Amino acid sequence: MNTAIHPFHIPLSRRKLLHSLLLTTGGIIAGSVYAEALARTPRATEGPYYPDHLPLDQDNDLTLITGGKAPASGVVTEFGGRLLHVDGKPIQGAVIELWQSDNNGCYIHSRGTQPGKERDPQFQGYGKIETNPKGEYRFRTIKPGLYTGRTIHWHIRVKQNDKSMLTTQLFIAGVPQNDRDGILRSMGTEQQRLSVIREFKPMSAESKELVGTWDIVIGSTPEDSERRGRGPGGPGGPPPRRRDSAAAGDQEIKDALFGPSPF
Repeated sequence: MNTAIHPFHIPLSRRKLLHSLLLTTGGIIAGSVYAEALARTPRATEGPYYPDHLPLDQDNDLTLITGGKAPASGVVTEFGGRLLHVDGKPIQGAVIELWQSDNNGCYIHSRGTQPGKERDPQFQGYGKIETNPKGEYRFRTIKPGLYTGRTIHWHIRVKQNDKSMLTTQLFIAGVPQNDRDGILRSMGTEQQRLSVIREFKPMSAESKELVGTWDIVIGSTPEDSERRGRGPGGPGGPPPRRRDSAAAGDQEIKDALFGPSPF
């Protein structure tokens, strides 16, 4: 398995800026300019299907469940990179959570099964990993299945010292549904949106497995539960006053089709 971690992502326009600055300053640039080169990863809704019953197996390989009878169905997909602060410094010891639909578009949630579909019992559905001293992380999972109203996506949360720093979503370049996904369209500037749309390629000419790299860039301010999209009763908080998961799922689909409501 290829576990090489590629350098963090700097958009092409910023690379040109840095290159010209390096030439004109003799290789010395201010930290503020370097930080400007990093596109901060935009926030996105948590959605209605964060697991309401976490699996016993919570490692970063979602394709195999401990004691499972077979691997999960679907196209095996790996991605990884580095977790960085906006100043470019790697962040060690942060927890990155991943949850997603299985090959049938179903989540490990009590209301996460799509009409006419069955959840894959061999798919872990949720995993997490702690970043190493270089800020590196990696997941082995599957390409998520589609469900009505959304494009293919992974849900990601970054936690540091038990505080949620970022909730976002990751997308695959070239998926036709990307162009009309309201949640993706609402994620900040074009540069920010491009930072969460990554290219995935076969691991080798003979392999059907996909691999991609993605660097997550965060600031220093924890996000509150309202901005995460879970209401005041986020993980570890008091019981939320919120619509049920089915209604929340309907709203997420409406947001994806028509864009988020301004109210």
